[in-house]
Amino acid sequence: MSYHDDRRRKLLSRLSRQVAYTAPALALVAGGIALQVSADGTTAPLDPIAEETLWLASNRAEAEGEAEGEAEAEGEAEGEAEGEAEGETEAEGGAEGEAEAEGGASAAVTRPADYSPGYSEEGGNAAELLARGEALYSDTSLSTNGLSCASCHGSDGNDMGYKATFEQPFPHRVAMANSQFGMAEVHADEMVQVCMVAPMEAEPLAWGSEELNSLAAYMVEVQKRFAGEPHDL
Repeated sequence: MSYHDDRRRKLLSRLSRQVAYTAPALALVAGGIALQVSADGTTAPLDPIAEETLWLASNRAEAEGEAEGEAEAEGEAEGEAEGEAEGETEAEGGAEGEAEAEGGASAAVTRPADYSPGYSEEGGNAAELLARGEALYSDTSLSTNGLSCASCHGSDGNDMGYKATFEQPFPHRVAMANSQFGMAEVHADEMVQVCMVAPMEAEPLAWGSEELNSLAAYMVEVQKRFAGEPHDL
């Protein structure tokens, strides 16, 4: 390295430190010309070495600013990605919660495992059981909204509101049980429970209770009457 090259390097280093830390003069760039503003307000073009140092410092600052901007953009993108992931997780959790709620409702109206009903779907149930079932059929106190079974299906033998599938003996398909609880077919006591929970907006009756067995036994005879078959009502 020549004497002049070494001197130029040292001057550049010293000027770089002065521009970065002390800044004794304000350099302006106007129309592509670098000017030095002195303390007395006069201006003069920077010498080549100072001008080169100024451009180096300026380019370095711009590069650092661009790097910071890219880092901020990456941070925002990561934040958005995390937010989307959290949203998807919450949506999945909500779907699972709905599925669990539907499953719980279905379990409430479905016969428990190893359950033995206290009535017969073949008929021949005791007259006392049928009389109790007929009374409960019109009892609005079973619901929370003032409805009874008779509110939708009539009374005194005026059967109404049943689909054509009701002509089939139990167990058979019931549209409401299928659409709201996913049950392909229902027994008479399950049909009672579906009506308790859905139209009547009440809790299902206790499995094996007198109320449930009486209503189910009565519904067996109503089904026979609706189908035009002999019945005990």
